[in-house]
Amino acid sequence: MLAAVGLMFYLSSLLRAISMAGRYGLIEAEIPVLQVPIQDTGFKHFTEKGSETLTADTPLVLLTRDAFYFGPVSAFAQDLTNVRNKFYIPHAEGAPQLNRLAKDMERWMQDKEEETGKARSRTVLFLPTEEIPMPIVIQCIAGLRRSRLFDKVVVGGGLI
Repeated sequence: MLAAVGLMFYLSSLLRAISMAGRYGLIEAEIPVLQVPIQDTGFKHFTEKGSETLTADTPLVLLTRDAFYFGPVSAFAQDLTNVRNKFYIPHAEGAPQLNRLAKDMERWMQDKEEETGKARSRTVLFLPTEEIPMPIVIQCIAGLRRSRLFDKVVVGGGLI
């Protein structure tokens, strides 16, 4: 039995040595490639129209490790550290306070609507910072939608 196993090992090594080339090298070859565009008939018939325009007055919610910040886009475009033109909601024991965010945003949007006479925006920009885990981001998006203040939540990243 042991002799049969030894003979099989010897023969497989011998066959491997015979079948391998003694010298290796690169072989240059040209593979002809013909570019043929695929006709997509569905693409030509599809048009999308904008439903809403984002302006400097569009609400923006910034989620950091410590708190929510919210206000108009213009407040975040000029000076991020200025606290006079944005609102701050700290997290309670590390957990985002979505209910308080929704209540404060509703009050702020009502005051702004009365002050300017413009209809409130039904779209919000949501910017989580890089260190926020994805499950918390998803929970916050669901909380903003559940508040019924907004029809659309636009998620941005890498901007702040």
